[in-house]
Amino acid sequence: MRRFLSGLTLFGVACVCCVPIVAQQDRPRAFDAIRSSDSYRQAVLAVYQDYESSLSTHCAKIEINMNTSQPKVYGSIETDANGNIVNAHWKEITEGVACGEKRLYVASVTIQNGKSSVYGLFPGQSAAAAALQHDAVQYAGAGAGAAGTCQVDVLETSLPNEEPSSPKIPWDEKWTVRACGKRSVVTMHFVPDATSTTINVNPKETVVLP
Repeated sequence: MRRFLSGLTLFGVACVCCVPIVAQQDRPRAFDAIRSSDSYRQAVLAVYQDYESSLSTHCAKIEINMNTSQPKVYGSIETDANGNIVNAHWKEITEGVACGEKRLYVASVTIQNGKSSVYGLFPGQSAAAAALQHDAVQYAGAGAGAAGTCQVDVLETSLPNEEPSSPKIPWDEKWTVRACGKRSVVTMHFVPDATSTTINVNPKETVVLP
């Protein structure tokens, strides 16, 4: 977790499953001002680097161009009488390269009651929030047939059936993972209910990559 506005406190993730989106014309001027600020970019870069440091490859340097980064806004952006953002949630999505591997880095950015936070997410298109992604890693490892001692690296996520239209409906994701010296694409089934989200995998659906 990172902060990007001086003196603001971090807080919990905004959603379990995130669904889009607000139109470009609805974005206030403060939105672009925040995204172009040095403190914001440093916070986003830091969570991208934290992700790389967590992998088994421990890549020490990532190559990205924040000027090509794109936001994906969820819900409405609320501002106060002075035009400052008080409530908002979006993803910052940035192409990059780390140790020769291409990435689509993603950070979850939240402002709630004027307080900001930035959380790192797995690369790609996953609709799951940070906490749910973390919980799902063990299932991805099981789907890939990883032994208990192997670290499971989630390298990419995709949505074969597009982004869920509601946080209440089930959705599927394809996760490219590296574990025990091999890469696999594991199909992840997310099934939300009133209180939590169940994660299901079937090893028979897993595709081992060459």
